[in-house]
Amino acid sequence: MSLRQQGIGARPRGYTLIELVLVIVIAGILAAVAGPHFFDSGVFAQRGYADALAAALRVAQKAAVATDCPAEVNLSSGAYSVQQQAASGNTCNPNDTSWSTPVVGPDGAAVAGTAPNNVSASPAGLYVFSGSGALSSAPATALTVGAATITIDAQTGFVQEVQ
Repeated sequence: MSLRQQGIGARPRGYTLIELVLVIVIAGILAAVAGPHFFDSGVFAQRGYADALAAALRVAQKAAVATDCPAEVNLSSGAYSVQQQAASGNTCNPNDTSWSTPVVGPDGAAVAGTAPNNVSASPAGLYVFSGSGALSSAPATALTVGAATITIDAQTGFVQEVQ
């Protein structure tokens, strides 16, 4: 019987203590460097609110085109809502200055949102889309939500979000 068959001189299997310690040290360094980026809820809250606001602007633009009635996004620093002018017969009622008809989403709920803590959008005001989909009135064509910028093409009403 050879020495290898007897287990003498055979290479041991498993990891050494040095290898295990090195893996733990590398994992700790990665956790210290990358961890804050994954667990910073403020960044995710800003991104989520910017996405929701951009979606609300798109819904308002599409609702205006679909109904041929102007639609507006009423944006304050901490919330937004989407309304349309009330219809009078088969046309829009230009005398409706209250914009009392809420625009509803696919789930049947009114399109509106509230900003998370420490997140705000600016500039606040009314963003009005005409029946053709163009941006007919707005305080600006670029909105800022944290590090994100939402731009609206005034002629086409195209809404684009840049992170």
